[in-house]
Amino acid sequence: MPSTPSLESDQQKRLVRRRWHYALIVLVATVLNLVRLIEAKPLQSANDRSRWTTVWSLVERGTYQIDEIRQRPGWDTIDLVKHEGHFYSSKPPLLSTLVAGLYWGGKHTLRWTLDDHLLPTTRLLLAVVNLLPMTIALVLLALLIDRSATSDFTRHFLVIAAATATLLQPFLVVLNNHTPGAWGCVFALYPLVQILIEKRDRGWLFAMAGFWAAWTCCVELPAALFGAAVFFLLAQKDWRRTRYWFVPAAIVPLAAFFFTNYVATGGWKPFYLFYGTDKYVFFDDGVPSYWMFPRGIDRAKDSTLTYLLHCTIGHHGVWSLTPIYLLTLGSWLSLRTWKTSSLRVIHALGLLMTVALFCFFLTKTDNYNYGGVSVALRWLLWLTPFWLLAIVPVLDDWRPAFWGRTLCALLLAVSVFSAWYPLGGPWRQPWLFDLMTLAGWIDYSDPVRDESPPFHAWIRQLPPTDSADALPDYWIEFEGVDADGTLRRLRLADAGGETVDGRDVRRVAVTRSSVSINGPELSTDEQTMAIDVGRFAEGLPVEELVVWPPAMSDKDRSAVVRFLRGLPEPRPYAVGRIRYLDSPLREEKFRCRHAASRVLYDAAGPADANAPAGPTIHRRDQWMTDDVPFGVLMFEASIQDARTPGTLTRQRMRAVRAGRVRPFDPARLRQALSPQPL
Repeated sequence: MPSTPSLESDQQKRLVRRRWHYALIVLVATVLNLVRLIEAKPLQSANDRSRWTTVWSLVERGTYQIDEIRQRPGWDTIDLVKHEGHFYSSKPPLLSTLVAGLYWGGKHTLRWTLDDHLLPTTRLLLAVVNLLPMTIALVLLALLIDRSATSDFTRHFLVIAAATATLLQPFLVVLNNHTPGAWGCVFALYPLVQILIEKRDRGWLFAMAGFWAAWTCCVELPAALFGAAVFFLLAQKDWRRTRYWFVPAAIVPLAAFFFTNYVATGGWKPFYLFYGTDKYVFFDDGVPSYWMFPRGIDRAKDSTLTYLLHCTIGHHGVWSLTPIYLLTLGSWLSLRTWKTSSLRVIHALGLLMTVALFCFFLTKTDNYNYGGVSVALRWLLWLTPFWLLAIVPVLDDWRPAFWGRTLCALLLAVSVFSAWYPLGGPWRQPWLFDLMTLAGWIDYSDPVRDESPPFHAWIRQLPPTDSADALPDYWIEFEGVDADGTLRRLRLADAGGETVDGRDVRRVAVTRSSVSINGPELSTDEQTMAIDVGRFAEGLPVEELVVWPPAMSDKDRSAVVRFLRGLPEPRPYAVGRIRYLDSPLREEKFRCRHAASRVLYDAAGPADANAPAGPTIHRRDQWMTDDVPFGVLMFEASIQDARTPGTLTRQRMRAVRAGRVRPFDPARLRQALSPQPL
């Protein structure tokens, strides 16, 4: 018929025009992602640092052990295990090994290293590992959408969604396994569709499907079902080509996975499978591993029903954060999808994977943490290609008019906002999580463990009061160096107890001395103060704690008050976070609680010998533990001019000797850290 060539020519022109549109969409998305990558900070989270430490150790030290690099500021990670006395990343080592190979090549060609060129090195590697393959995956996904859809609106809507509106976008700027899992899934789906739908039987297509399906399994361990399903489908289609092409290609990434795992761990099991064992739960130098007592959202406090709610329509919900997937759900529930769609076998596979993974993670009650501090339910992100392709039949069948397209645009806009709200990277909570927290609907903060009353004296505990005699081993000495090199020493010692007017009183002997930079002692000051034990326990102001001798002058009383307060004016100390501090007093670190107070002090003359006249800000920080006498391991005093920025003086005093030190007790520390009933 004469109209046929014209019709074919028109269709060809529309195809060419659409492909130019797809190219422009992918190009713009890639440029935006590249800008985002350039702006992002490296080593953002414990998650990606866990892999970067392995990359550094492999290239710089030739080992999977990360003992050395994790000691460097900014490189430590909680995603580690302790194995045979050494630390390793808890992540499967295959991806880190491949990135280490790329890093080795860059180091020996460009002379860039993670030590000296952290920013350009990490950005280049992430561009190669994340950005480039994701761009190729978007092109392949656009081709699949174009071939399976019948409506131009469907085609353009889904290509734009794939390029800009999925929660894979934030992960492109960090080293993670979710983006390689997603683009690996696309690389496997493309030849799978060619074979099953378009009836092409080339052997290389089977090989591609086998390699990339196995790759997806290796970087996303829950995707093992995906690899098995692809093998089953292709074996049903053509067993001979599956056996001679698919299987050998799939063996390559699988062999690399198990080989690198064996080299790293000495066994075939990934460290992931040891969660909850002593590889994850341990003390190192007196410090408990993070996973011994997880904090915040990692405490996994939600019930199964609550967890399912927030995984679907809640603060980490697949549909609440990315509502374009409501169209995916509608497609799965539509009978026409299963009757007419050319991709129904792919849709069935995507539905099977989604249901199976939801069920799998709902059984992991100890891991109800939504992927930790993350913008998405990240374990499911590799399913993104399935969810996007599933929208094709419902949009084609619906063929929305103005109001329908407006609704689709609204769903797309919310999804784009979720994908681009965390501009700096994925390691923060979703916007919906922040909104619900602000409204008071959810609260994943850690319970307050320290309920002690406010206190005003920097000394945090007194000697036991069951003996009136002085305890010879209850003493502690602090040392610190002034800016001029003068060594300051402070010794606190028990001087015995007594009863005064029916009140239990404990005497504390205070010795202060200074030594010049050359060694000779410059001065020594000794005094004894009597402290009311009951009032001390109540945290009363310093003036009410001391039992004053009748003959003491006002000047001496003021000096005692100033010493006990640590500040020129009264102000209670605010209790803060837990820290673990090294000390010469014992081999293991001390678990300390930080406390601080500061006051604005304005005097006609200097507040002390090191302070200027005029308004100054005096701050006192201290780190408290009941494992040492008087309950303080370290304190720091600083003075700042209130009129100008910058610190005028700062002196830190550390405990260097003590008469008694409580030995490290793991059982006692476990009890102190165990969660309180919610």
